[in-house]
Amino acid sequence: MTTSLFWRGVILGFILPLLGFVVYANIIMEGDLVALYIQLKTLDVHTHVMSLCTLINLIPFFIFVRTKRDRPAQGVLMSTILIALFILLNKFLF
Repeated sequence: MTTSLFWRGVILGFILPLLGFVVYANIIMEGDLVALYIQLKTLDVHTHVMSLCTLINLIPFFIFVRTKRDRPAQGVLMSTILIALFILLNKFLF
């Protein structure tokens, strides 16, 4: 049971930043995700936007911690760390 709660937190931690980026793309570029990423890449701010989209994980993390649901909070934290590592690699390799 606790393992499934952990994986639910991981999935939530990956979905929320993606949804944040989709909402950002709909506001800025009327929904064209690829054009937005190319524009952000040419301006060299794509990693900054991805990092800001990851901040949305704070909401479920603190809700899980406050309600003493540690396993989903650990899952959200793990996915946030993995996204941060991806952003770091993306910044220096691409």
